[in-house]
Amino acid sequence: LLVGAPQALALPGQGANRTGGLFACPLTPELSDCWRVPIDEGGELGPGGFPEGTPGQADSSPCPPVDPQRESKENQWLGVSVKSQGPGGKIVACAHRYEVRHRVRQPLETRDVIGRCFVLSQDLRVRDELDGGEWKFCEGRPQGHERFGTCQQGLAAAFSPDRRYVLLGAPGTYNWKGTLRVEQLNQSSLDLLRLDAGPFEAGGEKDQDPSLIPVPANSYFGFSVDSGAGLTRRQQLSFVTGAPRANHTGAVVILRRDSASRLVAEAVLAGHQLTSAFGHAVAVLDLNSDG
Repeated sequence: LLVGAPQALALPGQGANRTGGLFACPLTPELSDCWRVPIDEGGELGPGGFPEGTPGQADSSPCPPVDPQRESKENQWLGVSVKSQGPGGKIVACAHRYEVRHRVRQPLETRDVIGRCFVLSQDLRVRDELDGGEWKFCEGRPQGHERFGTCQQGLAAAFSPDRRYVLLGAPGTYNWKGTLRVEQLNQSSLDLLRLDAGPFEAGGEKDQDPSLIPVPANSYFGFSVDSGAGLTRRQQLSFVTGAPRANHTGAVVILRRDSASRLVAEAVLAGHQLTSAFGHAVAVLDLNSDG
């Protein structure tokens, strides 16, 4: 069992007091054998952090040290979302309040709450080029709350049922209108040549146009995410995201990929009751198992 603890105290090398964390709890009769997964630990811990004999006992190289002139992990809420692909698959855990800092202690200092996610292999270790904490698509984009300065990527995250994609909600983007990003996990040279390789984004991965997202500002689009096949078209994958503040009632949007790296809305399900936060959580299921 993987458990997110977004208010957990920091590890010694994280350069913060409270960062959140990810815990792994073996399903045994013991009630006290959970252990902390050593991700995002900073450089001081080195490769340690696992209790002796655990399946994920680390042997990887140390993480780079925290640079307070470049980033802040204080109250980043690591573990706010945790998802697994199941046996043999990947794990994603996110910290939606992770900050990138610019011009620290200068008059024009800025802190961009972009968020970040970590992808790990099934033994909770960094195993290949997809694993690690470089999943932060808002980094390097235009700043300010009206663009990508408050993305809060990873408040919601999920994997597609075909195991090809990871879904990352970023509800703070575009003046808290929000967005959803879908990135491919299978990145072989052949995969990257496919038309549906992505990445895909509501608003367009290249366009970055908030007018393409069918909800108003302050909707929190991307607050919840899921996906499934056959929702609107037989055997075709659709992506579902909640926008719990849309039009003061909330909404759920069903989207599909297009050939221009965009996620295009196919349907908008509106909430009916004022302040009901419709779309705060979503789950896709197929009651008939036939699409």
